[in-house]
Order: sequence, then C-alpha cells, then structure tokens
Amino acid sequence: MARLCSVMLFVCFAAAAASQEAGNATDATQAKASLRGAADAVLALAGTTGRACVGQSGWKHDFSQGLLSCGRRTGGAMPAAGQCMKDLQGVSESCGNCLGDLIQCARDSCMKVCCYGSCPTSSVCRDCNQAHCNGAFSACAGESPP
Repeated sequence: MARLCSVMLFVCFAAAAASQEAGNATDATQAKASLRGAADAVLALAGTTGRACVGQSGWKHDFSQGLLSCGRRTGGAMPAAGQCMKDLQGVSESCGNCLGDLIQCARDSCMKVCCYGSCPTSSVCRDCNQAHCNGAFSACAGESPP
C-alpha cells in the first residue's frame, strides 16, 4: 500500500512536469506521452496490489509465528519486515510487502495491547489487529489473515 501511495505521488509530480513541458514545448504530445506512461505504471501496480498473495499457499504457513519472528528480527519496520516474510514464507515480493506492512501496522497500532509480542493470540490483541491492520492487509493481499 505504501508503494502504491509513492507511485501515485510520482504521478502527481509527473503531471506537474508534463504540464510545465506542455507550456514550454511547441508540441504537447511529448508531455502527454510522459504522463500517460506514468499513469500506466500506477495502473499496472494497482492491478497487482489487491491480489498480491492470491494463489500463493506459503503466506499462510505458520502465519502468526512468521509475523512474530520477522517482526522481532526487523523491529517491525518496512521494507525489512516484507523481505523477511518473503524469504521466510517463500512468497512473491509483493505478497511479502503486504505481510511486512501488516507487521509494521501491528507494531505501530497494537504493540502494547499485544504485550510487546508476548500475547499475540489474546483476544484484545486480535481485536486490535482486526480493527487497525487486517483491512489494509486484505486490500493489499486479496486474502484475509487466517
């Protein structure tokens, strides 16, 4: 999700540059082509971002333990958490990034109620993750956390 936001920000900058080019250029075609290419990149990324883990069986394997392990190894910070999950679960980079974003969200939103990783299966911890993090994960991964 963070990567999609970054790409969308890039498109905004590209639009501004294209607009400026169109004002300075005698032929606005070049500026339009530049903007169209940036927009196509965003659409391509958006097409894979909502289904990043669909069809990959590895992401569910020892799900909670994997999240906890990579969260501890990386301090819950992206992009390291995503790379850790990619390697640990044997999934694509985009799926690993969805999992890493889930780790980072849990760190930022639920660390205290999850006893700093000591009670990840408690109802209050699960409720916090459901309320703050699972929706974004599902939107990225195309799957719901087990």
